[in-house]
Amino acid sequence: MGKVLKAAAIIGVAAAGTAAVLALKKRKELEDYDYEELDEDFDDCLEDEDDAEAAEETADTTDDVEADLDKVEDAVEEVDE
Repeated sequence: MGKVLKAAAIIGVAAAGTAAVLALKKRKELEDYDYEELDEDFDDCLEDEDDAEAAEETADTTDDVEADLDKVEDAVEEVDE
């Protein structure tokens, strides 16, 4: 029974050590991460969203203009007849 407890304790210590090493590696990765690049990517996303909204507004205006042109064409056709 004593050998089983010693083996379990050794396995527990090894697992705790492995977890500590992995946590330190992850912490180091997070410290070295280039957050300025992330900020630039985020700003690019916001600019893309603004461009998409502007394009949508332009599309709505274009649809209105096309509808007005169709009305004018219909009126001209009626006059020509």
